[in-house]
Amino acid sequence: MSRTAVRLAASVAAAGLALTLSACSPVLSNVPYAASDGARVVWQERNSPVRGENIVLVASEEGAVARLVGGLTNTTADDVTVTLGFSDGPSRTISVGAGSTVLMGGEEQEEVLLDGVPGSPGSNVEMVFSTPDLGQISHLVPVLDGTFPQYADLVP
Repeated sequence: MSRTAVRLAASVAAAGLALTLSACSPVLSNVPYAASDGARVVWQERNSPVRGENIVLVASEEGAVARLVGGLTNTTADDVTVTLGFSDGPSRTISVGAGSTVLMGGEEQEEVLLDGVPGSPGSNVEMVFSTPDLGQISHLVPVLDGTFPQYADLVP
C-alpha cells in the first residue's frame, strides 16, 4: 500500500472515530437554568452575585397565605439584605450572609410566609426582589399546592 493510501485510510478512520465518540457525548450547557419546579431569580444576565434558586410559592388557594420555598445565595464578601414580596402587597426582608445560602420553606429553614398570594395554584405570580446594591427586579414565580407529595407538608 502506498503512503498516500495509508494516510487516507488513517484520516477516514480518525474521522469515523470522532463521529462515533461525539454521538455518545452528553449535551452540556454553560447557561444556568431552573432545573426544578421553581424559578431562578438573577439580578444580572449571568453570574449574578446574589440569586434565588428554585423559588416557589406554596398555597392552598388564591388570596391565602403562601410559603416561599427555595434558596437565596450570596457569593459576595459582604452580607446582603434581600427584600421580597408581591408588587402590591406585604414584603419580607431576609439577611443572607457573605458567601452563603439561606434555605427557605422546610424544617429547620427560614420560614417566609406572605399574605394574600395574588394567584391560584398552577399559575405564575409576579414577585419583586430587591437589594440595596443591585436594585429591584420583578420575576414570575410558580404557585403550587399540596398536589405534589413533596409540597403537601408545606401548604400553610
